[in-house]
Amino acid sequence: MTARSFGRKGMADAVAAAPSRRIAFGVRNPDHFEAMEIDEAALRRAAFLAGERARAQQPGGAPVSDPSLVGEKSVATAYLLWFFLGIFSGHRFYLGYSTSGAIQVALLPISWTLIVSGTLAAFLTMAASVVWLLADAFLIPGLHSRAHSRIRPAVFA
Repeated sequence: MTARSFGRKGMADAVAAAPSRRIAFGVRNPDHFEAMEIDEAALRRAAFLAGERARAQQPGGAPVSDPSLVGEKSVATAYLLWFFLGIFSGHRFYLGYSTSGAIQVALLPISWTLIVSGTLAAFLTMAASVVWLLADAFLIPGLHSRAHSRIRPAVFA
């Protein structure tokens, strides 16, 4: 198949035209000749999906929507993000813990606001933020293993 005969690429003229259909006789029952419309685009789409499903079943051919094509998340990258973007909780967002990452990020402006206001609670929130960030250095391997146990490969329906 070429780009001109499949998909949208190269078919700018055909977009305005009606979808191509053909009439087949005796498709359901060869003894009974009943006219039935067949949508060629639907046939090509079904053939494409069948090919993708077959390719997904092969050991080396994963579907495009498979999250494993993105690659496994590495502990080294998580530590680099912790070191350089730890104050913005980059390591937690990278490993998929966005809720705790957002809470960790929210502690920073809360702490600075309390520091500007001059309250004692500012030091408590700043200390909690720093302790949590330092504790994450030891928690990253566990977060990494739990993040990989949550990933499920895409399955075609």
